[in-house]
Amino acid sequence: MSLIYRRKANQPSLTHVIHDYYGEIIPFAKRIDQKIVALPLLLLKTIEWSIYRWYKTPIRRFYGVKGNELIYMITRRCCDKCSKCGIWKIPEPDNQHLPVSEFINCLNQIHENLYQVTLTGGEPLLYLEDVLLIGEECKKLNVPMLVVTNGVLLTKRFLQAYAKLEHILVISVDTINTAKWVNFRGRNHFELVMGNIMLARSSLGNKLRIQSVLAKETQDDIPLVKNFCDEHSIPHIIQPYMDFGGCWHSTTSKAKDTGVACAARKNICIYPNGDVVKCFDHHRIPLAKEPLGNIKKEDIITILCKRRSTEVSKIMKTCNYPCKQLSCNIPIDICNS
Repeated sequence: MSLIYRRKANQPSLTHVIHDYYGEIIPFAKRIDQKIVALPLLLLKTIEWSIYRWYKTPIRRFYGVKGNELIYMITRRCCDKCSKCGIWKIPEPDNQHLPVSEFINCLNQIHENLYQVTLTGGEPLLYLEDVLLIGEECKKLNVPMLVVTNGVLLTKRFLQAYAKLEHILVISVDTINTAKWVNFRGRNHFELVMGNIMLARSSLGNKLRIQSVLAKETQDDIPLVKNFCDEHSIPHIIQPYMDFGGCWHSTTSKAKDTGVACAARKNICIYPNGDVVKCFDHHRIPLAKEPLGNIKKEDIITILCKRRSTEVSKIMKTCNYPCKQLSCNIPIDICNS
């Protein structure tokens, strides 16, 4: 999603402008089937981008490209008590949990602009049936989905149903040391999760991923987890540690400045109660501390077209906080390269 805002002398830089342009043009070019008309279409797209990039209006425009990720924290509740995470310490009350129909309504309104839906938590599989309903809707709408789970609640029935949807499942594993496992997870279910990983591997094939969080506490364990993944032909993902109320320690204090703007502005993040933000680390930006709106009370398009939404996204073009290194805040073209 591109931004419409007033040009200022000190921001964004030329690098950010160029990156923003290619962020619109490259996905658009990939969707052109008839190459003979590619050049005139790209010229028209460039003109459109220029108009809506520089025109002085507070309204954000949705282009016809899949440029956004919809990230739904389906719950704060969890069956683990991981020391890296404090989300489970503040579960949402029953009367504040978003009905799945509200999220699916939101999904239907903006699916043409989504390249991916991500379900996270807490532990998403505490709402297993909701996950499958959302997965079925994503399949109908031809939007890829990804679910991040601790692996504890996986069952054969769920995996068989999920496999039919052809979405990606990510299981969080930070160590394969049984002694450390209890300390990291707060629960003694190493054998259960390892068994569920093998079950998922046989059911999902190449749609399974394992993700590890790189922190000072895990830096010696990550190579062993990767070796395990390599032995079982499971892709391995490493995410830098971010403080979400846990007690681990980061291996870095600031983002590595690559000259590329933070891409968190492409995100549409929804909390368990329906609050909408642009990034789950939104509290770092004073203007973004309060949610942009709530999908139980307002239409998602209305929320995203608010002036404050545009202004928050504009600020994110020059963010250089540590969370910039998370995959959800990296430009799509870099993620897919």
